[in-house]
Amino acid sequence: MTGQLKALAMVVALATATACGDASSPTEVLTPPEATAQAAKPSSSLTFSSTRSYDTRQSQTATGTIGAINFTGSVTTSNPCFDVTASHGQQQNTITLTVTAAYNGNICTQVITHHNYQGAVSGLASGTYTFNVVHNVGGTTTTAYSGSVLVL
Repeated sequence: MTGQLKALAMVVALATATACGDASSPTEVLTPPEATAQAAKPSSSLTFSSTRSYDTRQSQTATGTIGAINFTGSVTTSNPCFDVTASHGQQQNTITLTVTAAYNGNICTQVITHHNYQGAVSGLASGTYTFNVVHNVGGTTTTAYSGSVLVL
């Protein structure tokens, strides 16, 4: 019974402090686990692949499809000893794709190399997006593409 009285006294004290606007009483908002998981889930995902060519450079394109933006392009390096990766970020209806060519430390013949790539940013709601492509070659960045793309 004393446990119940203590619990009741705590409820009364908390209710009184809340009603009186006592700033020393912390307010805690509990978030259901499924809401937290949904908030942490990225709104889009990236697929990306690249191949090397010494003579063919792929055109920079971006096309909207159902729930996605498909893209192609090419980043050029001074030799084939570069690993090419990509990442993306999204802020509302602006998507920025960053294609990075990083020297891998190998010894290579100095021959201009085109790293032709293709991929998609998927999981997008329908609407018009600003799609930006940035190339980062050895720490130097350039804008390769910027345009509007309609996602169905």
